[in-house]
Amino acid sequence: IFAARMKRKLREDILNFLDGGGLIGGVCNGFQVLVELGLLPGLDDLISDEPRMALHINSSNRFECRLSFLRHELDDGISPFTSRIKNGAILRIPSAHAEGRVVFPDELKSEYLKKLNENHQIVFRYVNPDGGRADYPWNPNGSVEDIAAISNPKRNVFGMMPHPERVF
Repeated sequence: IFAARMKRKLREDILNFLDGGGLIGGVCNGFQVLVELGLLPGLDDLISDEPRMALHINSSNRFECRLSFLRHELDDGISPFTSRIKNGAILRIPSAHAEGRVVFPDELKSEYLKKLNENHQIVFRYVNPDGGRADYPWNPNGSVEDIAAISNPKRNVFGMMPHPERVF
């Protein structure tokens, strides 16, 4: 009972924070937390009762640590997290994780991917050095559609698997 009350309180606090103009971003394990809380992918609601996706074990079945190439998928200005990055820009960002593969339930995978694409929620995709499709090792975890980062439809929640903070 206590855990259920705490979860409701946390959800209420998060929704109040977001309603007040707050932004929430999560990198790597932070992205996993946002998914587990039901904040991402946020397809129909701001927050879902159950996770609608998972960040699963890398396809290689091991920890992967390397520079990744990411292509920015959003029009300029559409996300407060990436508004200064030009659409189509390719960035070199370190990846370092063992569990970062974006997966969806098999029976809902095509529906969820369609919504993510229609809502322009895919912020970054893994690409090869030429900007094309990213097979291993360029997609270090095997994420579906090379997804490296997503936002919710309102653009106030953002999660990414690679580590931009390791560039500084």
